[in-house]
Amino acid sequence: MPITKEELEKAMREWFVAWDNNEIQAITIMVDKVGFGYRDAAWRDRTENEYTATLERFFSQMEYFRVELEDLQTSVEGEIGLAWGVFIEDFQEKGRPPERARVRFSSTLLKESRGWQTLLFHRDIQPFEADGTYPRELNLPPG
Repeated sequence: MPITKEELEKAMREWFVAWDNNEIQAITIMVDKVGFGYRDAAWRDRTENEYTATLERFFSQMEYFRVELEDLQTSVEGEIGLAWGVFIEDFQEKGRPPERARVRFSSTLLKESRGWQTLLFHRDIQPFEADGTYPRELNLPPG
C-alpha cells in the first residue's frame, strides 16, 4: 500500500507529542532501530524491550523533559519515508541545572503492519548558524 508524505508527517508529529508527554508505550511503537546522535550508545541498536528500559531510566532521571518540533520536512520514495528537521528539548536532570538543546534530526522509516519503524536515525546538537552551516571556527585546518 503506497505511503504519503502527509501520512508520514502525521506519524512524526504524533511521535514528538508522545515524547513531550513522556508516553513510553507510544514512543516505542516507532522504535529507533539503528542510528547515532548526541546521547550515549544505550540509545542505539537495541531490542524494543531494551529501548523501553532505556526510556524508563531516562524519564526517571528527569525533573522534567519537554520537546517541541520546530521544523519538519518529509519525503517518500516508494515504501520508504524520510523525515528531517529541528526540535527543541527543554529538560532538567535531577540534581543538575535546566538545559535546552536545539537538535537537528533525520530519520529513514518504513511502514509495517504495526506502524512506522525507524530504520536509521541521526541527531546532532553541534552549534550551527541560522542558515544551517557550522561555524567556521569549528573546522580544523588540513593536515
